[in-house]
Amino acid sequence: MKLETLIARRLREAREEAGLSLEALGVAVGIEEATAKVRIHQYENGKHAPPFPMLERLAVALKKPVIWFICAEEEKGLLLKLYALPQDSRRIALEKLEN
Repeated sequence: MKLETLIARRLREAREEAGLSLEALGVAVGIEEATAKVRIHQYENGKHAPPFPMLERLAVALKKPVIWFICAEEEKGLLLKLYALPQDSRRIALEKLEN
């Protein structure tokens, strides 16, 4: 699967889960209101992949780790659980995995 396609699918999934419109998400990440809907629509349809700084802003707005947008399907759940942990607990969990 092409990277653009994977990002597009995950972006739509996260936006719908968050209950945001295309325009609302675009405005939330700093896109001008006049073009917000069109730009997010292009990202979600895989016409354009968001540049990395935009992907970072989308991840923050959608409360997902950046890596979630490009990881393998079987890793999505684990990443979200790890991301939901407080920083100290996350560090402890990662240390346990390393041992």
